[in-house]
Amino acid sequence: MSPDKSQKLLILVAVVLAAFWFFLIQNPAFLIKPAKVEKEIVVKKTIPAGATFDQLAKEAGVATNTTAAILESAKDAYDLAKIVSGRELALVYDKISGGLKRLVYQIDSEKELIIERAQGDSPSEPLSEPVRQTHDKPLDSAQGEPVWQARVLLIPYEIKQSEAGGIIASSLFETIQSAGLDIRLALALAEMFAWQIDFAADIREGDSFKVIYEQRFLNDEYAMPGKILAAEFINDKKIFRGFYFDGGQTKAGLPTRVSTKAGYYDENGNSLQKVFLKSPLQYKYISSGFTYARLNPITKEISPHRGIDYAANAGTPAVSVGDGTVIQAGWNGYYGISATIRHNETYKTVYGHFASLAKGIKIGAKVKQGQVIGYVGSTGQATGPHLHYEMHKFNQYANPFNVEIPPGEPISEADRLSFEKIKSEYLEELTRTASI
Repeated sequence: MSPDKSQKLLILVAVVLAAFWFFLIQNPAFLIKPAKVEKEIVVKKTIPAGATFDQLAKEAGVATNTTAAILESAKDAYDLAKIVSGRELALVYDKISGGLKRLVYQIDSEKELIIERAQGDSPSEPLSEPVRQTHDKPLDSAQGEPVWQARVLLIPYEIKQSEAGGIIASSLFETIQSAGLDIRLALALAEMFAWQIDFAADIREGDSFKVIYEQRFLNDEYAMPGKILAAEFINDKKIFRGFYFDGGQTKAGLPTRVSTKAGYYDENGNSLQKVFLKSPLQYKYISSGFTYARLNPITKEISPHRGIDYAANAGTPAVSVGDGTVIQAGWNGYYGISATIRHNETYKTVYGHFASLAKGIKIGAKVKQGQVIGYVGSTGQATGPHLHYEMHKFNQYANPFNVEIPPGEPISEADRLSFEKIKSEYLEELTRTASI
């Protein structure tokens, strides 16, 4: 081949290579990317009824001393003796060594407990020595003992706004379910209007609802519905509307909340909630109501039952129904581990048969409405896990279902402008929301 032809061929090859390189830069999808190497193995388990953390760890093959170390490290962040059935526990292992490196427990829909080895502490290190450190006072990993650290974090959901509507055929729950919506949306809607509508007795065929709400996603997968932002429910031709207000910035950039309590309000700014919550926990069913003549399951005698028994899974958190001060906390005879809260000069409430009290619940402690005060158990005179709940009015027993509960505080004048703006925005969206 002549020198001229060789030179032309080299130039042609160079031009082709340059063109190909330019094409790859403009089209990165054609570039060969290195495969992502997974370094972890995640094992997820739904906690069965009656299970303890020790049992779950043993079933997962976690060494006894490692389990002890994890329990010790977590005790100041969250007591793993209070794990609740139905929640999820994830164990994360190092793919190379097979060693346990992290645990994640879903405390509730908002928070998760993360327990993990301190950075630099290899999962392949020996686990034969008993560990005696807490999550804030770790031992030096140079001693050959694994160092565990615990913390409680908000679950990092991605929030997307959504809307739905429907016409009731039989019940709210069946309508929500038949539309392919999350049944928990029905629970949230029923809770929102709990003081305005009796969803067990008052719902009629032809009633309708519209709702604007948050959807929560985790790792690009749908997790659950979040807050309801606004809703309309027409019950027997009567219109009920509610709007969530927490004083956050609106689209118009109006000032944040000054004095109004976060919650649901009607179109006039009156609270949809009462001074007290309708119930102190998420329960399965009511096992005993308020009565002056009941066969006591323990004594086998007919006696008054001046409270409400809510059957629930052991470990289920119970909350204070209203703001107040703890005036009794601890062992209380028939009630087992219990707490009594004085709300004002008129009302006090009693919560009995706890497995344990929540951290900080002691005589003199101030509590807020919705604050966790204890965990369902069966201490005292109880045949199974449940919460015994009493309401006292002027130091007399009162049936919580018959007491006329005072309304909550309305929107304050300082927050009126912000509320009206938020209400206006959501009213427009509700108008555009179609029924199913």
